[in-house]
Amino acid sequence: MIGSPSLALQKAIVDALSRGVPEVGGRVFDVVPPSAAFPYVTIGEGQDLADTADCYDGTESFLDIHVWSRAVGFPEAKRIAGKVRHALHDADLPLDEHVLLLLHFRDQRPLRDPDGVTSHVAMTFRALTQPA
Repeated sequence: MIGSPSLALQKAIVDALSRGVPEVGGRVFDVVPPSAAFPYVTIGEGQDLADTADCYDGTESFLDIHVWSRAVGFPEAKRIAGKVRHALHDADLPLDEHVLLLLHFRDQRPLRDPDGVTSHVAMTFRALTQPA
């Protein structure tokens, strides 16, 4: 049985961002440890949709990636978000048990955290995959 395409995608994205965005120093989390230093990136919410046809069993996935910073204002968070976009948009990432057909940046939303200190950029990516 083939595993989850979104899990395979998450693993590949964590690997790519840990190598490709030095500002976060490998701090790319699913669950953030209490002692995590800023800035960091989190893998957030997502959605998988069936993308099927005759003889084709694909998946369309949407994945949110969040950039978190405690530097003053949005500049640091937006710079890191730009590097995340560059590292992932149209990337050819290897996936376990799946083939990545497409990975595209969709949008980003800069947000002010209610704590008044933390800047946050929420980004959404779209991926098309199929079993290997």
